[in-house]
Amino acid sequence: MDNMLTIFKKEMYRVLTDRRLILTIFIMPGLAIFVMYSLIGTLVQNQATAVEEHTIILYEENMPDAIRLYLEQLSDESNEQRIHIEFRDQRDYDEETLKAYVREGDIDIVLLFEDDFHEKILNYTDEEPPTLTVFYNYGRQQSSFSYNNIMPVIEYYRNTYLIERLEDPAYYQVFSVQYVEGIVDERVLSGQMMAMMLPMLIVIFLFAGAMSIGPDSIAGEKERGTIATLLVTPIKRREIAFGKVLSLGMLSFISALSSFVGIALSLPRLMQMDDSGVSYAIYTMTDYVVIFSILIATVLVIVGLISVISAFAKTIKEAQMFIMPFYFITLIIGIVTSFGAEPSQSMWVHFMPIYGAVNLLSGVFTFQWLMINYVIVLVSSVVYTMMFIYALTLMFNDEKIMFQK
Repeated sequence: MDNMLTIFKKEMYRVLTDRRLILTIFIMPGLAIFVMYSLIGTLVQNQATAVEEHTIILYEENMPDAIRLYLEQLSDESNEQRIHIEFRDQRDYDEETLKAYVREGDIDIVLLFEDDFHEKILNYTDEEPPTLTVFYNYGRQQSSFSYNNIMPVIEYYRNTYLIERLEDPAYYQVFSVQYVEGIVDERVLSGQMMAMMLPMLIVIFLFAGAMSIGPDSIAGEKERGTIATLLVTPIKRREIAFGKVLSLGMLSFISALSSFVGIALSLPRLMQMDDSGVSYAIYTMTDYVVIFSILIATVLVIVGLISVISAFAKTIKEAQMFIMPFYFITLIIGIVTSFGAEPSQSMWVHFMPIYGAVNLLSGVFTFQWLMINYVIVLVSSVVYTMMFIYALTLMFNDEKIMFQK
């Protein structure tokens, strides 16, 4: 036990006394994520605000006074849901010219009413109804925003005269729809937003943190020749393997925790929520304990895998090359879990390394997890870690592997 702690302290000392490693492994990940996600959230929010405050440039011909009056009321400063509308003077543009202006963004929306549009509605006959031609550019946010705000006014105008044509307005309402509020669980809804991002990001950061430290700890010592000194000391190879895995697990967890904190601090801005954030208040201390215990179990599995690969490799570059395919598999697992269906409750799924843990994390964030699956993930992760440690011990005992050129 003392020898294992000696190896543990040695690895921790090597990293914690190097200011550059502390900066790049523990501080930079969380800081970079916080800055990046906060910037993205701010830019998205500013863009949405700019679109909402955009003055709609509306070109119209033969617009009925009733529609113009209602649109002017919408743009009145006393209106709480005010939209800014600029009516362009009537000009003799052909349709192709108007389309070009809309395409280029000089005009947001064009409404071309047929001549005597309002009179034809009032004097309804069996002839073809009057036509309204609409141009807008759905590829521009400002133009789409204009369309979405102008067209409800047109529909209101249409429905008003449709009702007036009926002898009894009650005929207009074929049936009524009653919407029952309060069915949605706001806690689960907020949890789903968290589950779409955090499980994928967490597992990626866990793997990235371990990948940045693990190869140098074993493959690096092989490359520098210091592994020989360590192996000839009166320390059991099993204790060396235990110490390596535990120290790398601790360092990788701290690195991942830094990234996790950066995500947690930036999510309110990224999701355009206020600082009180519903998504954080909904979780209890038990949920946080479960989340962090899953992280510890997962990082041990990842570190065990990376340690075995690093022991097999001759150099740090070779170790990183061998690790990369497993990193891509982890990326795929995170993506599939975050954007797939609801978390699986099958016990067999939770026996799978890494995937079971990520699936369970999604379940915890959405309050859809079982205690038996939680126990399975913890126990199976410990078993997998012990298997990696045993394999690492065998590799330390194999001179051909440890001293290969």
